[in-house]
Amino acid sequence: MGRRPTALALGALVLLSACSSGGHVEFETRAAVAAQEAGAAGGPATPTGPAVSGGLLPGSPGAGAAAGARAAAAKAAAAAGTGAGSVIKLGTVLPLEGGQRTLGEPVLRATQAYIDEVNARGGVGGHRLQLIAYSACVVCQDDALQAVRRLVEQDGVFALVNTYPMVVAFQPVIGYLVQKGVPLVQGGAENQTTDALSPVNFGTLPTGLFYVRFLSVMATQFEHMKRVGITYINVPSEANGIPAIERELNRMGVQVVDKEPVAAQEDAVTNMDSVVTRMRASGADGVIGTNPAVLIFGRLAASRQGWQAHWVGEAAWSTLVETGRGTTCDDVVLTDTAGLSYIDRDSPQMHQYLDTMARRYPGGEISGLTLAAWVGMQLTSELLMRSGPDRVAFIRTLEATKNLDLGTTAPLTFSPDRHLGGTATQLLRLKGGKYIRVSEALSYGEAAPS
Repeated sequence: MGRRPTALALGALVLLSACSSGGHVEFETRAAVAAQEAGAAGGPATPTGPAVSGGLLPGSPGAGAAAGARAAAAKAAAAAGTGAGSVIKLGTVLPLEGGQRTLGEPVLRATQAYIDEVNARGGVGGHRLQLIAYSACVVCQDDALQAVRRLVEQDGVFALVNTYPMVVAFQPVIGYLVQKGVPLVQGGAENQTTDALSPVNFGTLPTGLFYVRFLSVMATQFEHMKRVGITYINVPSEANGIPAIERELNRMGVQVVDKEPVAAQEDAVTNMDSVVTRMRASGADGVIGTNPAVLIFGRLAASRQGWQAHWVGEAAWSTLVETGRGTTCDDVVLTDTAGLSYIDRDSPQMHQYLDTMARRYPGGEISGLTLAAWVGMQLTSELLMRSGPDRVAFIRTLEATKNLDLGTTAPLTFSPDRHLGGTATQLLRLKGGKYIRVSEALSYGEAAPS
């Protein structure tokens, strides 16, 4: 089966992490295999229809699954020998030491805050949640695999959650999780058919085909670019999507005048001046950066050279940008929320996130990192309410989820061949060194598969 364009939001919420190509693991989804055998073609469709509200903490008005879903959960729990009052263990592996702890600790804190709040309200379907965390660096594949083996074989976790900074480290882990049938929620993934998005790995961000089109619309309709440069980290997860972006831009009448690979994210931090020089010389009037690091550090290099071209790219929503780079990038960087809602959304679920974080971690980080961690736990607990602590039922229930509005993200839709559930995203721009939302949730559909 041919590869689809990559999910350019790979590691989207990680701005300054180290990166390498790592090993490559490929799996085909059940639905994709069936479609191939039937001669079907085309990407997964996003169903339309009214959204179904979810994601409220237990005890909130309107919270919880429908009565039928609760009954099914109780039945599944009884069959599994895990009645109400038992503990459901969840595992996570994050960078929690050295300089990389700035990536892992906010995720861990938000995840633990959610679990503490749920347990204080009686748990999920009567089950208490317990989080077990281990540390590994973002490219330490052996350490990550060892940690996951311990979580599964010694600690007995039901599922893994909120590991998205660990995309590279988790490449050898995915095959192990598939073998054991252990779900991974809010995991990073290269695209819809590789890095084992199925049968166990689920994320709440939009697909690569979504971003192929969305980036092109950002460049043309919002920034009015006609001649663009594209810069990206030279790993398969990004490089394989560049031809698709170029095709989409050409379809919109935009000329790609330069394509600049960057060896690794650390090189984006230190060596973007030469990239900018070449893009300027090519006559580009704007730049698409497919990675938050090349987007922000490329823009800083452009500022040093006095080049005021606009830059667009996905998921550079980070306090690291605001505190360290913000005003330099004012008005000339357009990014998005990686499918999340912005924190000013007036929904009960968003208020619960903000209120809980303020009470449990006063002064702590409120950003795309922590909101994505909260969303991962909303999705996990919502599905546990419906399926009970049965892995097979959990995965099947998740794959049948349509238009689930958690109040903190775009409505989520999954299927056996769609394990990236995001359906829309919101645009952000820096003003005064702080991000402001400049659009409602937007979707322009998905680009055609190659």
